[in-house]
Amino acid sequence: MDLTISIAGIPIKITFLGHTQKAIPLCHYYFGDFLCPVHVQDVEIKISVLKDTNNNSPVLKKIQSPILEQRLCTRDVVAWLNKVPGYEADFPINEATVSSSCLGGLLLFNPDTARGRIYLLKSGTECFRPLHRLFWMYFAQVLGERKSCFVHCAALVKNEKGYLFLGDSGAGKSSLAQTCEGSIVISDDSPILCKQNGDYLVFPSPYHQMDSLKGLDKAVVGRSARVEGLYFLTKDNRIYLEDMSKKEAVSLIIKRHILFFPYLSAEAKSALFDFFIEACNKIPYHNLHFPLGACVWDVIAGN
Repeated sequence: MDLTISIAGIPIKITFLGHTQKAIPLCHYYFGDFLCPVHVQDVEIKISVLKDTNNNSPVLKKIQSPILEQRLCTRDVVAWLNKVPGYEADFPINEATVSSSCLGGLLLFNPDTARGRIYLLKSGTECFRPLHRLFWMYFAQVLGERKSCFVHCAALVKNEKGYLFLGDSGAGKSSLAQTCEGSIVISDDSPILCKQNGDYLVFPSPYHQMDSLKGLDKAVVGRSARVEGLYFLTKDNRIYLEDMSKKEAVSLIIKRHILFFPYLSAEAKSALFDFFIEACNKIPYHNLHFPLGACVWDVIAGN
């Protein structure tokens, strides 16, 4: 059985094999209005349960440590897979394949085709625990091959113009999204940034923090906005903009604000570096100092 999800206009087929079909209701909850009836998909990811009776999985070994997710050596993963009883090599793996683990799940990604494969390695309902994040990681990889990405920021639209507010966890992104009146919230945590026809556009994504965004209006799900400003958030007792260098802006974005950057292919990483160099040549960027609860539109409009 399969579902199709649209991420920034990219239709992605999710195929559930065997026991994993029980996760379909979870996916309806995760993705809601981002699910679509499209029957022609650009890329596909397949999901199945793979039981390692010897418990020798490099994934399960890794998660015994405090690290809950990380990139794995594909060569080690292949050597292990070939020893697992019942493993069928139905996903082409080569030197470019990216292997990642999360909470007892294994994700394989082929940058050449943007196809993916998820193996869930635990038994019972607990095996579905890593799916939400593994999907997110895979979507990020698909976007990366198209020179697009999830950005760790809040995205607001004011007068049909898009604004990105970037900050680490706790910087005030969700609070700002809730308090800035007269704007449409596309996302409070992880919108998608793409370049189309020379413009930088922001799209909503199914990943967010605010409970109020669980049921996004169809009009919001299907819309995009041209980005007119990048603002790096700093909590302060007054509100003002501070100039910053392009080097600082690009460095902050690459190091902190491209979600799942370590799990992208080398080509995607290089492309996104160039992407943001060019973006910062065209889009204004500032440090935004603000107190929690403040509306920022006046200071932005006055810039």
